[in-house]
Amino acid sequence: MGDRPSTAVLGFRPHTYWTAVVALAGPFDAPRVVARRRVVFAAGRERFVYHQAATLEPARAHALIAEVHAATQANAAREIGDLVADLRRDGVEVRVAVAPTGTAKLPQDLEDILRVHARIHAAEGEFYREVVASACAGLGLEVRRVVERDLPARLGQALRIDGATLEARLKALGAALGPPWNADYRLATQAAWLHLGAP
Repeated sequence: MGDRPSTAVLGFRPHTYWTAVVALAGPFDAPRVVARRRVVFAAGRERFVYHQAATLEPARAHALIAEVHAATQANAAREIGDLVADLRRDGVEVRVAVAPTGTAKLPQDLEDILRVHARIHAAEGEFYREVVASACAGLGLEVRRVVERDLPARLGQALRIDGATLEARLKALGAALGPPWNADYRLATQAAWLHLGAP
């Protein structure tokens, strides 16, 4: 494959126990997806950790969250590392990973989070996004963060296109690959695309 690009950016769309990941390469105005995966990094007790912590005494809640962070980060690093290694074997280097963030403003104190169910959900979302970011950093990748809900507007502005045109271009990227090409992969692609070719 002589036209294989030499570098790619990883984009993620994390959930509470897995993440969609896309490797995007090529020029900013005409990228292509060179890999996509569903990476599962949590199972059983590693899922919904803040919900579990809410049933525990404070000391044990802190310990559980630390244990789960270490375990899920190791799992994510293993799976993402496999993807990076597979790409490298194909002659594609990855140096940048983009892990979106949420918008929730959470208290610093764990007990304050665990007292409010909406905060528990928000904390879990940010926890598993942080797991992915930490795993990428541990692999030596430069991690960039962007607010997930801002992705379409920011990317459209960078490309100087409107929302409908951006959706059409994302649809075309998916058509070139075939299914699955759901909202998770499209968001992961936007995260990577925004930083494709960026210094």
